[in-house]
Amino acid sequence: MARPRRLLLAVFVLGIPLAAALAAGWTASVAHESLREQGSAQLALYEANLKAELERHAAVPLVLARTPEVAELLSAPTPDRVATMNRKLEDFARRVGASALYVMDAGGTTIAASNWNSTASFVGQNFSYRPYFRSAMDTGEGHHFALGTTSLIPGYYTAYRVRAENHTQNASLGVVVLKVGFEALEKAWTRGQEKVLVTDRDGIVFITNVDDWRYAALPRRLPVARPQKPDPVTEGVPTLPWAFGGASDRIAVLEAGEERRYLLQSVAMPGGDWTIHALTSLRPASTRAQQAGLLAAAVVALTALGGYALAQRRLAFAERLAIQEEARAELERRVAAATAELRAAENELTQAAKLAALGQMSAGIAHEINQPLAAIRSFADNAVVLLERGRPEAVRDNLAEIADLTDRMAAITRHLKGFARRASGTLGAVSVQSAVKQALALLESRLRRDAVAVQAALPPEPVWVTGEDVRLQQVLVNLIGNAADAMRSAPRRCVTVTLETEDDEAVLTVRDTGTGIAETDLPRMFVPFFTTKEAGDGLGLGLSISHGIVEDFGGGMTAGNHPDGGAVFTIRLKRRDPPP
Repeated sequence: MARPRRLLLAVFVLGIPLAAALAAGWTASVAHESLREQGSAQLALYEANLKAELERHAAVPLVLARTPEVAELLSAPTPDRVATMNRKLEDFARRVGASALYVMDAGGTTIAASNWNSTASFVGQNFSYRPYFRSAMDTGEGHHFALGTTSLIPGYYTAYRVRAENHTQNASLGVVVLKVGFEALEKAWTRGQEKVLVTDRDGIVFITNVDDWRYAALPRRLPVARPQKPDPVTEGVPTLPWAFGGASDRIAVLEAGEERRYLLQSVAMPGGDWTIHALTSLRPASTRAQQAGLLAAAVVALTALGGYALAQRRLAFAERLAIQEEARAELERRVAAATAELRAAENELTQAAKLAALGQMSAGIAHEINQPLAAIRSFADNAVVLLERGRPEAVRDNLAEIADLTDRMAAITRHLKGFARRASGTLGAVSVQSAVKQALALLESRLRRDAVAVQAALPPEPVWVTGEDVRLQQVLVNLIGNAADAMRSAPRRCVTVTLETEDDEAVLTVRDTGTGIAETDLPRMFVPFFTTKEAGDGLGLGLSISHGIVEDFGGGMTAGNHPDGGAVFTIRLKRRDPPP
């Protein structure tokens, strides 16, 4: 009996700790890998949030920099012009939620600003030393994050150069600057489970959902390594209170008197100036590892006790063996359940990304396919009645109609998918006829609903121009949609799209049968924020953006009135050879 006791003691002393360590280590490895994948996905979402926040306001200073009114102000900053621009900048900044919006002359002095009426006004201040000003004057565009010297409020600055209206000159009159804060973005990040921070090229934290970490510096050595000695303060900037967390990608942070460990993942923003870091808590992985270790220890203990009991009671061998098998099966079930839980979490994350994409498309798709679906239901009901009446030929016709309608629904979703594709930014050969047909297909249901007829006079042979298919469709959708809006109260509603060729140019016109454009409004049709629509129907940027797209293609766009009535927009694009 001494030998079974020694074996039992050996199992308790060596086997249980070893089994617990192996089970905990394996479970921790699986859990850490799952957390790493989840953290990478979340980090990508945070990066997308930051990019969207930066791009959301980028068009405002760019559009203003191209406005003749700004160029006139910088050329001759009279008091009336300054006062008018101050009020406009104040209104624009309030509408887009910007911290500040201001115009600087070529010497860096602020001429007009949205905060002109506050005690911290930028008017009269010289910011020529700011990197964003120098970069905008040199290259046309500048970006910089800094603490405001006048307002003492941090923000991200986007600047665009303003040139003289006379294209024969190459003089830089000044820049238009937009300053935005990140309070809303940080507030949104606080709802996540991760600790998120964005650092500049010097390693200083300027965006974070942890208030105590803002304006602190990253440790000089990343990953943090032993020994756990804090880095010295550099030039008055404190260092983040991070310590070695057990591996190169793990950080230990002292919180509420307790040391908590996090998985550190980082990604550099395009351009290399900013880096996003995300800290994911390792507590769930540690909890699962502890549970697996306890389960393994329990199983080993039960096995050892079972073996000891088996040695003591040979007559109950079969019953004891069944207990052991049951315990082993329970362990496998729990390990399998833990693994399945990890996989389910991964699948949930993937499904969430799919649902987010579907949510953006669902409204448009539902509206476009509603009528085909209703028609399919009607044809199906008719087929049942016809089948009961013994008219198979009519049933066959109804089924053919249903097949045609399903093809139509597939074409609708294909058009929506193509239009939603992000533009590549690369110019190439574009078929004008194809762009016109795609735009009309996208607007088909709306034109039909508003009883708008379409006449398209297009050459049979493809006409190729320099441009980009997605952006040219965007211009056409805007012009045709505006034409439909202009004819809401017209007795005759017809949009005419004409394509002609003149030497090395393609001339595309869009005409409506509305009331036309007032002569006083013609010079301002492509001015940003000018609109003749009712309040709430738009900001007046559609035509301005379309005009800019056509100019990027190397062409031009004009607006006028047709002699027979209605407005007509003319687009001139450079012709080119078809693609190989």
